[in-house]
Amino acid sequence: MNIAGWSRAAAALMLSVGVVMGTASGGTAYRPPARSGDDFMLEGDFHVHAAPGDGSLTPAELRDEAARAGLDVIAITNHNQFVAARLARALPADRSEPIVLPGEEITHPDYHLIAVGLEHPVPADLSVVDAIAAIHAQGGVAIAAHPGRAFTAYDDAALAVVDGTEVAHPERKEKYRRQYIEKFVQARRVNPHVAPIGSSDVHNSPVIGECRTFIFARERSARGVLDAIRGGRTVAIDARGRLFGDPDLVERVRRTPHAAPTDPYPVWRRAAVVLTYVGIVGVMVL
Repeated sequence: MNIAGWSRAAAALMLSVGVVMGTASGGTAYRPPARSGDDFMLEGDFHVHAAPGDGSLTPAELRDEAARAGLDVIAITNHNQFVAARLARALPADRSEPIVLPGEEITHPDYHLIAVGLEHPVPADLSVVDAIAAIHAQGGVAIAAHPGRAFTAYDDAALAVVDGTEVAHPERKEKYRRQYIEKFVQARRVNPHVAPIGSSDVHNSPVIGECRTFIFARERSARGVLDAIRGGRTVAIDARGRLFGDPDLVERVRRTPHAAPTDPYPVWRRAAVVLTYVGIVGVMVL
């Protein structure tokens, strides 16, 4: 067998092993959301990339990952693309599964903006204030995505009308994590009810919900989630376990039992995703 033949065989083997490992790791049943007083205390990840598009998993597969991670709601938010979001809208509603919301990461040189609860995409050539208005016109919510200092559009005027800002994000560099916190503090000065948001920004790994948002919703529904974000009834948590939000809501999170992310096969499933992804690319290329 020549080199090309061995390469094709290796790609096919990686694909097969990835599928077997992913199947063997099994699934996790979705658990009912926690309650805090009269509210549902939902756990959400509003910055998730999917296939087809910027991610490697489909919305249906990401819903399964969300259940494994103990999440109640996720938003599909590809960069300036709405195909996967339309697939998310087509998923059948099921109270035994996490809620999947259609969205978009509006990607502009001066800002990245998460739009959740969209009916159709928002143009990426708008000013950030106009983009936020377009999101609101559809009944959605606008969240400043990893708003570091490089994104010059997030001035006081924009922060005054945004619904939430990512204060907890799995950024590896400490200086950028500090910038997200600083931007949240700035937003709270001009917009006291802006929602603190924790998101994973997941693309090609099943580490969904690494940072997440606790949502105090009046009802377990898409409408309940969006209303809670608009009202600032959220708490963000980062990968270190730090909580961000109103002190009374932070205390409610601390004293309300909630399911920690449980996954008996995290390394196996990460390896399965990588092997499957590389195997598919290898088979297609070779």
